[in-house]
Amino acid sequence: MRHSRFPFVPALCALSAVIGPIVSQAPNATHVVAFDTNNNAGGGVFNPGNALGAASGLGSSNGSSHVHSLGVSGYLALGFGVTLVDGPGADFIVAENPFTISVGQVYAELMFVEVSSNGADFARFPSKFFVGNGSSFAINTVGYVSGLAGQTPVFANPTNVNVDPQDLVEAGGDAFDLADLRTHPLVISGAVVLNGIAQVRLVDVVSGQSVDSRGRVILDPSSGSADVDAVTVIHHSGNVAGRGPEVALDIPADGNFRLTISDPDGIADLDPASLRLSLYGESIDPSPILSIMTLAQVSATSLTLDLGGPLPPGWLLQLGVSIKDRAGARSGQLRQRPLN
Repeated sequence: MRHSRFPFVPALCALSAVIGPIVSQAPNATHVVAFDTNNNAGGGVFNPGNALGAASGLGSSNGSSHVHSLGVSGYLALGFGVTLVDGPGADFIVAENPFTISVGQVYAELMFVEVSSNGADFARFPSKFFVGNGSSFAINTVGYVSGLAGQTPVFANPTNVNVDPQDLVEAGGDAFDLADLRTHPLVISGAVVLNGIAQVRLVDVVSGQSVDSRGRVILDPSSGSADVDAVTVIHHSGNVAGRGPEVALDIPADGNFRLTISDPDGIADLDPASLRLSLYGESIDPSPILSIMTLAQVSATSLTLDLGGPLPPGWLLQLGVSIKDRAGARSGQLRQRPLN
């Protein structure tokens, strides 16, 4: 693997180490539209109001109990005081309450994620189940699914002023990009408008019964259903001006991932101190990873780095990248390696 010779990369790393995170207020779900716990199937905490407001994450080693359990095969539809839109990168974060068992290993309970602009038509995010160990305790490696919520630990909490709740790396949880729905039939038909999302609906994944977008049965064995902590809005109609940065993270099946960071106002408009990376949901120093990547392309408004070679076969991988410009506009992506 080759080292990047572009000075922007070490500058990002150095500055990010000496300047702290930018903390902001984040819009969250404001009201419960509908729910069905299937008669409280599976047990848990059944209080849909717990899913409103800010996330109450307790970090990698603990799962919050301030949640609403969906109930086995149940669902919860949430409304907002803002209109969600398709901005640059991920647009909202779903917080469940997973916790880490060992490095990269997490206790996970999964849910499908759907959005609607009219409250009647819901487009479900495309999902993929890659591999699971079939454990009765629902322990798997972060990255074993994509397009589903519930696998990434949550760090955002109103009492933790060092975490930006809208930064997908710092906040944790599972981030979703509305752009991933552009080819959905409901979006193509106009029934779901990606720049006018009013509701997010979360549907429990039932292990051994629910299937992903390819029809593959999902193995997610646990003692109950997924638990909803919060839904945090990143992009809404009041904060997207069309001039912010954009992070595009692509992880192909061979693992030779590529990262593009762009800004229409030029790469000098990016805030180097705001660069964040996560590996398996844990925030890490960006320097080691960026230093082994190769500069593939650069222009006045963007730069592209790639790993320069494939990763070992069968290695699960989840990466998150986020950055802000000097005005505080943000972008980020959370991606998994599609093993099969």
